[in-house]
Amino acid sequence: MDEVLKALLLLNKVGLDIRAWHKLSSQNVILSSLWKDDFDKIKEFGISENSLTKIRENERSGWAEKEFEKCQKFGINIIPFLDAQYPKTLSNLKDAPLVLYWKGQIIDLITRPVGVVGTRRCTIYGQRIAERIGIHCAKANVPLISGGAAGIDGFAHNGVCDADGKTVAVFGNGVDVVYPQSNRELFDRICDKGALISEFPLGVKGEAWRFPRRNRLVAALSEKLIVVEAPLKSGAMITARLALDLGREVWAVPGHINEQVSEGCNKLIFDGAYPYINDEVFWGIQKEQKLLFKDQTNIYSLCLDNLSLEEASIVKFLQRSGGHTIDNIANEVNMGAANVLKIIAILSAKEIVYTSAPGRFSVNA
Repeated sequence: MDEVLKALLLLNKVGLDIRAWHKLSSQNVILSSLWKDDFDKIKEFGISENSLTKIRENERSGWAEKEFEKCQKFGINIIPFLDAQYPKTLSNLKDAPLVLYWKGQIIDLITRPVGVVGTRRCTIYGQRIAERIGIHCAKANVPLISGGAAGIDGFAHNGVCDADGKTVAVFGNGVDVVYPQSNRELFDRICDKGALISEFPLGVKGEAWRFPRRNRLVAALSEKLIVVEAPLKSGAMITARLALDLGREVWAVPGHINEQVSEGCNKLIFDGAYPYINDEVFWGIQKEQKLLFKDQTNIYSLCLDNLSLEEASIVKFLQRSGGHTIDNIANEVNMGAANVLKIIAILSAKEIVYTSAPGRFSVNA
């Protein structure tokens, strides 16, 4: 194991993320100084004395080397953020994990992953919808991302597995910890053609505070997120808000207005999420509807000849990436938000761009 991976494992072990690494790198800090130099010298780079103490305790005990050996023994890959196999979509996170523990197949998550989240206490209706979404993902050769929990997560994963597709379960514990125990057989099925992944070291148990951290990975890995059933205050709603902040499309399955498990989904639709009213609309079979996955051969079918360079760059970005906020667009095309807003108004007048959700803009197909 090289010194870089050792340092990443030790930093990750104490709960530090990519921000700590960037601080160290920007100052050309020698990695071994994390466990060799004086505290005061390293604290200048934003790492607390408590974290440094833990790093040095772990280094003296040989924890990183033992962790690496255990992963090799159990067939678990450690993928550092510097590795080409590290999912590029996680770069959208300011607190992206330094390493991912990856058990199962290495899957390319660049192309169109669909995230599915929902309550553990789902109804029969929610169960059937989650399974059906999983089956559709398998048929479309689209990876499904979820959290491996009981309820909606488990049924979505099972639907993919039943249809021989690929799915990834993101854990809020170590990938070697079976939680919940009722999903032990499911996790074996997922590993066969998909993967279990986590940012947490081996042996880490599932605790309440870890699951919101897991949720941000589900949101970042998903290109489109579907909320099947969710109370207003739930992990699924946290994931939906994170997905919106990251510029992902959020879809919600409508439910009965008098059922708590549907309150979150119905509120999302009221606030502008796409309603998952049937499979055909979501998978782009009905042309008159806003399509989720456009025919890639026609993605640049819109005539751009009469647009300025700035207008064309915004249109091309929205064609590639779907609906986004003004700030998202400004960051991607390197323009000021005020200038983007002015150009969006022009494109809207030309009926090239439309408001696809509150504060979000998309290109007309």
